[in-house]
Amino acid sequence: MHKFKARILLVILFPLLLGVFFSVSSHAQNFPRKPIVLVVPFGPGGSGDLIARTFAQYLEASAKQTIIVDNKPGADGIVGTEFVKNAAPDGYTLLLTTNTTMAANSVFYKKIPYDPLRDFDHIGLFGQAASVALVPKDSPLNTIADLVAASKAAPDKFFYGHYNSASRMTVEMLKTRTGAKLTGIPYKAVGGALQDFYGAQTQVLFVEYPPAKAQLAGGKVKALGVTGSTRFREWPTIPAINETYPGYELGFYLGLGAPAGLPADVLNFLTSQLETALKDPAFIAKVNNLELDPGKLNREQYLKFVRAEKDRWAKIVPEAGIQPE
Repeated sequence: MHKFKARILLVILFPLLLGVFFSVSSHAQNFPRKPIVLVVPFGPGGSGDLIARTFAQYLEASAKQTIIVDNKPGADGIVGTEFVKNAAPDGYTLLLTTNTTMAANSVFYKKIPYDPLRDFDHIGLFGQAASVALVPKDSPLNTIADLVAASKAAPDKFFYGHYNSASRMTVEMLKTRTGAKLTGIPYKAVGGALQDFYGAQTQVLFVEYPPAKAQLAGGKVKALGVTGSTRFREWPTIPAINETYPGYELGFYLGLGAPAGLPADVLNFLTSQLETALKDPAFIAKVNNLELDPGKLNREQYLKFVRAEKDRWAKIVPEAGIQPE
């Protein structure tokens, strides 16, 4: 009797269980069914924009679906980041994440319209890099110490442009450690900062390695030092600033995120796509060409990294004497 009831129950439940299985499998197999938008919360031409477009090309070929890179600059990346936070958590809206949006803004501002950890699924790390201090080719300054000394002697004549947390904090940390007298001018994107730099409206600009490479190749600028802990592999003659001012160091990271609450299969698909890309020699070559050190963290390690970076910025911004806006 019991065996008969068990068989009846199995006959009833089996189609239901089978339906659930094929429904989940079908969802995973059918994603993506339409174009994916990858939001870059900064203007075109910067490090985040370049790596986003590089990954978009890879994902488009791999997933056989259109990937649209959408630049939404404003308020140190807050505009674009909030847009993604409010998007449907279905995998069709992704976010280029950085230490600006996921760490520094929490300290730069008294209040931001998103929680960097709670409101996003952090998928993975594209890579890390640092910045380089640039001055015009005809500038009398040849070292970072020259910049510090000159700014102290004429504090009303030295201005720098900043367009994200890296370009701002690199200078603010230098000011804190050396007493340099530099006044910051904010820009929405690296393009505007470069325009005023070449127009002599600013005297120095700290630019991430990817966009800086083109500026150095153009021959109109010279480099005073890099902000990484060591000299950059492609520019061995450019000293690290900490060779002159020990303890000075600041880099940045670029990652991939999405609105919190992605379906597990979609999250796994996107994670797998990024991890596979970072094992692809052709993709790695493109990342290296952008002067980034490719990410080597799995998703669990990356989540710990994002939390640690948020904690680190919570410490270094007050140390630089910056008050929340």
